[in-house]
Amino acid sequence: MRGEPSLGLEVHQNKFLAEGDRAMTAIVRVVSRGGEAPVARMAAEVLMIDCSSSMRFPSTKIGEARRAAAVAIDVLPDGVRFAVIQGTDIAKVIYPAENGLVTASERTRAEARAAVEHLAAVGGTAMGAWLAKARDLFEGVPDAVRHAILLTDGRNDSQTRADLLSVLNGCEGRFVCDIRGIGDGWEPAELTLIGRVLRGNVDSVVDDDKLAEDFRQLVESAMTKVLPEVRLRIGTMPFSRLRSVKQVFPDEYDLTDRCQEIAVREVELSLGSFASEETRDYQLILDLDPDLEPSHGRDRQLAWTELVSVPGAKTEEDALAIAGQWTHDPVPPTKVNALVSRYAERNALSEALAAGSEACTTGDRATAERELGRAFSLATALRDENMLDRLRAVLEVLEEEGVVRLRDNVPRSALMHLVIATGVSEIAPAPEDRPMPEAAPADAPPVTCAVCHALSPAGVNFCVGCRRAFGEAAS
Repeated sequence: MRGEPSLGLEVHQNKFLAEGDRAMTAIVRVVSRGGEAPVARMAAEVLMIDCSSSMRFPSTKIGEARRAAAVAIDVLPDGVRFAVIQGTDIAKVIYPAENGLVTASERTRAEARAAVEHLAAVGGTAMGAWLAKARDLFEGVPDAVRHAILLTDGRNDSQTRADLLSVLNGCEGRFVCDIRGIGDGWEPAELTLIGRVLRGNVDSVVDDDKLAEDFRQLVESAMTKVLPEVRLRIGTMPFSRLRSVKQVFPDEYDLTDRCQEIAVREVELSLGSFASEETRDYQLILDLDPDLEPSHGRDRQLAWTELVSVPGAKTEEDALAIAGQWTHDPVPPTKVNALVSRYAERNALSEALAAGSEACTTGDRATAERELGRAFSLATALRDENMLDRLRAVLEVLEEEGVVRLRDNVPRSALMHLVIATGVSEIAPAPEDRPMPEAAPADAPPVTCAVCHALSPAGVNFCVGCRRAFGEAAS
């Protein structure tokens, strides 16, 4: 692949507001297209392997960690700068011998594979130290696409959460880090925190022998990145406020507190590195001044967003507006934008997973089955096969009877594999990819709301009286 990459921006929303509405939700889509091969632009990779004492039990963990590191090293193309860190309560660079990055070649890959064979599990866990060392290593290649993998089986017990967060704040924007948990002793909240700040993918590997293939895929994906960092700028109006911004694809992260204020009513957000062909979606929610005079019959700009100029890339669009228009017609505000609707469903899925998993840990079997059963139904509607596979590991699904049952003696690793997936979004379809309900016939009768008994036109998603969601388009 050759040429200069380009970045595109899209805004997806339903701009129509009912008289009393004072909030707007929009999906901002960032798309990269084209670009030269990443190795030609320089790439850098750092592997951080947990070698704390707990990695000895069972012995397959440290053995598979060595094998995974060797596989990751093997797929590094010539010219990539890399290093391997042995992580305990300190960070030790085990390859190269000198404290820096080395250029990948047949010789250095062989030397690195030999070095990781000597990884020994002894010591504590200080992930902040590992990340700080990776940051220092990346300092020597400021223009490279910088990527790291962090593998752990335990909690960050050798330093405080405040210390970890301080390191993360210093690493944000410097490199992207994918995180993997192995075994059942790691803490989902810690790994999610690292992934959120460093814009990486967070997941777990239940079967130790699948770790190597997972590492291979992570490195191969990292080698497709062509832009070290992309930044999004968001501006609001005097009468609007940014309530939240959340990445909803490919991974779910609330990034509200990661926004950097650069001017009055303007913030910037680092999106991390981008591949030559990649799509990411971000959900923005705006709160509007309660005293704002509604604009009827014309659009009013509520906010705007734009991509910050990226060296070596061209931007296809100027700033795009997030607009609103109030209407007395009760129908337009009830029409839900396809992407907004889909990510609302994904949010409901995440909530059901979190509630079901919490019930499992407290022994509340009835609540666990109810919430995880709801999650199974939502994942089925979303056609999320990855999530369905995770749910089947903890549930018996009796589809003919329409019930689910929690399996007996569910291993903690399977439950954690489910919990960590609440922050992973598997599919980002284009609006046209999601089949929308067929339009109701012109003579279709109105639908009666079961709550307030108001009549709504056939085909709408919300009651025009109480605004209750019908779930599916009414017909």
